[in-house]
Amino acid sequence: MPASVLVARVSLRRACPACGSAQCADPADCLYFLTSRPWGDCIKCDGSGWAGEDRPFEVFCPFCLGSGLDEYVPGTVEPDEISEGARERHAAYVAHLTALVAQSPAPLAVAA
Repeated sequence: MPASVLVARVSLRRACPACGSAQCADPADCLYFLTSRPWGDCIKCDGSGWAGEDRPFEVFCPFCLGSGLDEYVPGTVEPDEISEGARERHAAYVAHLTALVAQSPAPLAVAA
């Protein structure tokens, strides 16, 4: 019986630790993009992260996915409108992502 050719394709691209996409070229740029806008309490759940009683089959807020944070366009929210809780949650999330980005290996490139 003749041997058959087996072709295997392996992706060398890792998912970005900041956004989770394998298409992200530089996690540091992605982290900057994700954190460069003001974040405040979610407008749907008022920053709690929990789904309301009007959604009995959901646990977390579908708008913020349970984070309690909502991204605002610069200039649409004043700094004094952002609650201290939202500031603390955002700072903790940025610190977490910064640590993940710092630990992530450099993107691999393959030359033919």
